[in-house]
Amino acid sequence: MTDFKSLGTQPISEAQPCGVDVRDDPDFELLQNEIAKLTNPAASGSPDWEQVVKLSSALLAGKGKDILVASYLTGALLITRGLAGLSDGAQALEGLLATHWEGLYPPVARLRARRNAIQWLIDRVRAHGDEHDWSSWPPQDAALVEGLRASLAGIDRVLAEKDDEAPSMQPLRALLGTVQVAEPEPEPVAVAEAVVENEPVAAPAAAPAPAPRPAPVAAPIAAPAIQADPLAPLAVDSSDGASHATDEALDRLAAIGTWYAQNEPSSALGFRLRRIGVWAGIERAPNAQGSDTQLPGPIAPLQDALRNLQSRAAHGDIVGFAETQVLTYPFWLDLNYAAATALAQLGDTWGAARREVCGETATFVARMEGIERLKFANGVPFANADTVQWLGSLASSGGDAGAAAAPDPLVAVLSRARALAADNDLRAAAQWLQDAIDKTAAVGARLRLRTALCDLLLEHRPGARLDAFARALVEEVDRYGVASWDPALTADALRAAYAILSRNDQNEAETAALLARIAPLDVGIAVRLIT
Repeated sequence: MTDFKSLGTQPISEAQPCGVDVRDDPDFELLQNEIAKLTNPAASGSPDWEQVVKLSSALLAGKGKDILVASYLTGALLITRGLAGLSDGAQALEGLLATHWEGLYPPVARLRARRNAIQWLIDRVRAHGDEHDWSSWPPQDAALVEGLRASLAGIDRVLAEKDDEAPSMQPLRALLGTVQVAEPEPEPVAVAEAVVENEPVAAPAAAPAPAPRPAPVAAPIAAPAIQADPLAPLAVDSSDGASHATDEALDRLAAIGTWYAQNEPSSALGFRLRRIGVWAGIERAPNAQGSDTQLPGPIAPLQDALRNLQSRAAHGDIVGFAETQVLTYPFWLDLNYAAATALAQLGDTWGAARREVCGETATFVARMEGIERLKFANGVPFANADTVQWLGSLASSGGDAGAAAAPDPLVAVLSRARALAADNDLRAAAQWLQDAIDKTAAVGARLRLRTALCDLLLEHRPGARLDAFARALVEEVDRYGVASWDPALTADALRAAYAILSRNDQNEAETAALLARIAPLDVGIAVRLIT
């Protein structure tokens, strides 16, 4: 029987502990063919996961230490052997990373490939959690759950030391937090036998009879059975111990927050615990080149799902979606804006929950200076334009959600228009904005809507003749003398007009005049337009 747990640490040979690169090995090709069945619509059937276990364990044991192969093995062990299999695989992966980091494959120069391998495992386990409700499983052995939790935390510790931008096991620890844990069985005590064994030896006739022995007290025997908390105390006697204890404590908070989401969804405490669980352990913003990070971002289906919920004004579903995904994507700040906006529409019962979202988000963003300007590796911004504006309102109110509690009515209009456009219904999006313009009396609000209309049309129909829309925008700015009472709004409106008109060389004089007007109002916008 294969000892999967030792596959990570056990060397291939003394001369070559990590063996050779297995990517050209015929067994690796067979392994990849099985895994490809997950995403290849032309493939017949699903992967043979037992074959995946067999091939990957053979490669790791006798040919080469490869992170991707270890990830494949761990995912397959979960599917074929359940939580115990995942624990074995996670322990093997932890040992592999801790023991062979410098020599394993892909080589250390290809960190992105290593991150992708880890991310594959995270996605596979999360997919399993989506397909099988872990919280509905029978209670699992406490030692098994704690061992798996420790292995996941160990993987994170190694990755944190070796690669600042590696993906985190936190989503898997949060998922593990939904698993029911069995209480330890009380040790059986043969009370009657103990009494008999301890009875005194018969005394001589002349001796007085011994006093009756009191009945054994049952409480000490039953005590183990009534201990509600099966979790071991967190030992803090070193830096590593403190780090491990912190990870476990935050995981538990996130898991408790998940329980509230499922059982008492309007509880403000649940919203607070979920954010403390995922944010409190983050010490700094991700490394970035300019605004670009290497963090895996939300995939397109998730983005589409959020837009779809917003377009339908499904406020309860928006909250549920956001609170689930924030555990996986702690830097996707749009989730918190979406949750706060939806909570504002759900009534007073949810008011305290909204204040928690606003307050915790404001604290996190203030601690991660400039985070709202960053992007994920797939180009998705941490915070879109609406979220950035919301974050600004939180900052200006000192994180006081009450001061920022009334949602901007235009935000919902603009979000709806963007959702319609994203669903390839630009005509409906434009009509939605035009109807809002017609119903709006305030000049500033109307100008914001016209600016948004120009931006939306240019984004989705860059080749269309849009000059008339740009000129109508400039005309409205001039008619009401907006520059004299709202320079920032004016600069943004003229920017949108410039972006359209500058696409036609015949408008050169007109765009030069616009640029001359923008520069005194906002030099940053002016520079961006010409660089």
